[in-house]
Amino acid sequence: MSKLTLNEKEQTDVQFMQTAEQILTKMTAESTLFATPIPELSVLETALTAFRAAATEAAYRDTRAILIRNQKRKELVYVLKELAKYVDTVAGDDDSTILAAGFSIRKADDSYKGLVPKAQQPVAEPDQIGSGRITLRTKAWTGARMYNFQYRLKGSTEEWKSQLSSKSSCVIEGLETFKEYEFRATYMGIDPTPNFSDISSSYVL
Repeated sequence: MSKLTLNEKEQTDVQFMQTAEQILTKMTAESTLFATPIPELSVLETALTAFRAAATEAAYRDTRAILIRNQKRKELVYVLKELAKYVDTVAGDDDSTILAAGFSIRKADDSYKGLVPKAQQPVAEPDQIGSGRITLRTKAWTGARMYNFQYRLKGSTEEWKSQLSSKSSCVIEGLETFKEYEFRATYMGIDPTPNFSDISSSYVL
């Protein structure tokens, strides 16, 4: 059975505001179906207005304004997650009710069976000089349960070393400074068979 999802982590501030606006508009229009929302839609409207104002202020890159924007986004996420529980209860097994509230439907796990797609070539970002640390990023995939990042000295025949991450990025530490490493990544899904990305390389500072 499909489930309600918010997908807030995958959305930019603008996209998230649009999602919240959509939910507010649709649930207001469907007042008969959603008669007693918890929290009330006025709470959602207040949180959305506060986040929109904070995001506008943060556009000027003021550190304090950015912190406030982040806090207001968290508050909006909380309100929507609480509202999602109410919608999920009202909907039961009816996916159309979830869509009527403006929320999205998570794909059933069956959609992610089989070999995982090939991961995007990881982007390597060296840290400051002498740190021996590098950040790796690949494109996120909704069906990934984990991400497996691998690395080794470029040109060597040694086995790849792995670092698992629950996110589409990770920080690898303890690398030899001023040496060039190569990197690759794979998603880990229902089928654990890896499907590695193309290899990228970078010097470690």
